[in-house]
Amino acid sequence: MMKMFVFILALGFSYSARAADPTVVDVRRNITLSEDDAVYKDFYINADASAGLKKNLVVTAVRKINIRDASGASAVGEIFVPVGQLKIIAVYDKVAVAREYALLSRDELPMLEQTGIMTGDRIEVKGSFIDNSKPKPKRKVAEETAPAGTATAVVVSTTVISPTPGTNPATATAAPTSTASAGNPVETAKLKVDSALKTTSPASPAAAVAASSASAGPAPTATADSLEKTQVSGNNTLHE
Repeated sequence: MMKMFVFILALGFSYSARAADPTVVDVRRNITLSEDDAVYKDFYINADASAGLKKNLVVTAVRKINIRDASGASAVGEIFVPVGQLKIIAVYDKVAVAREYALLSRDELPMLEQTGIMTGDRIEVKGSFIDNSKPKPKRKVAEETAPAGTATAVVVSTTVISPTPGTNPATATAAPTSTASAGNPVETAKLKVDSALKTTSPASPAAAVAASSASAGPAPTATADSLEKTQVSGNNTLHE
């Protein structure tokens, strides 16, 4: 009977100690009126003087997660997962005020369905330390407008080559294009093929007429000689 009484008494003490653990009971954020106003987010902790909290003390916020089986019917147990660190900025009779110091990475810690410190998270004093550095307030910075792009002037030079008499104008003007595209092997090969096709293609009408006239040059001379001989023979016949 005495052992049962001692067990119940110890259980009651452990429960009261668990209930007295500091806990985040409220989270508040200020309303900014301009883009330059500092943003503050305060975490209110129900802790009295016996909790050991004091100004500039950095503590750890821990979240209790109940683990159940896949069906959710039976509870397997509970774990306490560190969420982040809070820095105490003020301590009162039964309330302490803290602000976010750092969020812990999930690389080596169990994941959280809701990231960030929230209401209901417990405060662990174990492993705490003092940080007397001045906090840097967070500010809402207006989105910076992208700098206007600098205007770039592109100078294009065009060389006009007048075709020489007796040459194909298409072949003559193909040279600048070939020079401009010399950096691309595919374009260079294509231009060479086009140039070869244009060289073997029929010449322009004027060139064709000139070529036909040049090739048929001796023929008119022979015709004139034959006409003159015919005329002379005709005159001789008349005289006879």
